[in-house]
Amino acid sequence: MSTYDFTTLRSRLHMGASKWVPMERAGVTDPDVIPFSVADMDLLVAPEIIAAIREAADFGVYGYTGMDEAFRAALIGWMERRHGWTVDPGWLVSNFGVVHAAGQAIHAFTKPGDAIVTQTPAYPPFKRITENSGRTFLANPLRRTDRGYELDLNHLEDLCRRPETKLLFLCSPHNPTGRVWTREELTAIAHICRRNGVLIFSDEIHCDFIAPGHTHTVLATLDEETAHNCIMGTSASKTFNLAGLATATTIIPDQGLRRQFRAKTDGYTGGFNGYFGLAASRAAYEHGEPWLSAFLEHLKGNFELCKAFLADRFPSVWTAPWEGTYLLWADFSSLGLDPEAQMRFMRDEAGLWLDEGTMFGPEGIGFERFVLACPRHHLEKALERLDDAARRQGLPR
Repeated sequence: MSTYDFTTLRSRLHMGASKWVPMERAGVTDPDVIPFSVADMDLLVAPEIIAAIREAADFGVYGYTGMDEAFRAALIGWMERRHGWTVDPGWLVSNFGVVHAAGQAIHAFTKPGDAIVTQTPAYPPFKRITENSGRTFLANPLRRTDRGYELDLNHLEDLCRRPETKLLFLCSPHNPTGRVWTREELTAIAHICRRNGVLIFSDEIHCDFIAPGHTHTVLATLDEETAHNCIMGTSASKTFNLAGLATATTIIPDQGLRRQFRAKTDGYTGGFNGYFGLAASRAAYEHGEPWLSAFLEHLKGNFELCKAFLADRFPSVWTAPWEGTYLLWADFSSLGLDPEAQMRFMRDEAGLWLDEGTMFGPEGIGFERFVLACPRHHLEKALERLDDAARRQGLPR
């Protein structure tokens, strides 16, 4: 049994928490109703990280702070131990978040009117920051099969051949479907992009959540050519639930790309990180592996519970196989509801606050995304509410 606490839930109502604010505005007060939407954890942070934040707070001076040698060594050690990637400390660039870094890449490597490709259903900020920057968003829809999702490489090649296509946002592992791309799939993507002069921004923030039997491959480890045609966004924020501390790192092996990216840094981040974010992230990288191992066991149990429950009570609901991330992607179109009615049913009848599939593009219609990084007893209550609501409404299952 784990010595870590994965049962305590702290309400984040009235704290400005992005995940909880919509419930607060709707007047939800039921302590059994928690959100399963925004991808952060409703679990206590590792005690080693809390101790590091307290020590940093006790110091009493919180001025501008950047990566130091100790932080770099901690991150590099993590990448070496967990992912077999030897990172040069000179490759590291500070950012406040991976989405922030992706936006920085847009302005560093593209111009208005250029196009950016990503696989859909897609993490919503990719489309938003592309279009808000005056660039064109190109969807490369994944193909759904009985086994899960597959890449459409021929279509990707067609999109990358377009002269306006300059950048690919790769989500690896993929959000929301949970796909962990194989080395062969990543190699095919990398070759297509190199042939067509398309740079890859690889968002690998979910890389530490990998299901048994699967392996995450850091894109830059494929070969030297790929390493010099990609930039990689990473952070301890997803793995250890530190998103509110706004600290991330972009890893860029190629000197020329790094110089272009850094040229935008002063205007976007000022070249520093959050004081507490650096302290917490260093502690996570240095001391967080036992906690992560325990969490992955907890997460596996949550996935097994959810999958079994849906198979028993909602046999017509298809769920994507769990390969990575802490996200469950499930197709509820068999309920026979249009997207607006499905959202109202989930929230008003079942008391489930989810990320609706429509947020991820037209390929997500009928789907719901569940964040399963939560106490199991709250997940069990939520699933029972879903079943009760469907019975009351007489919905097909």
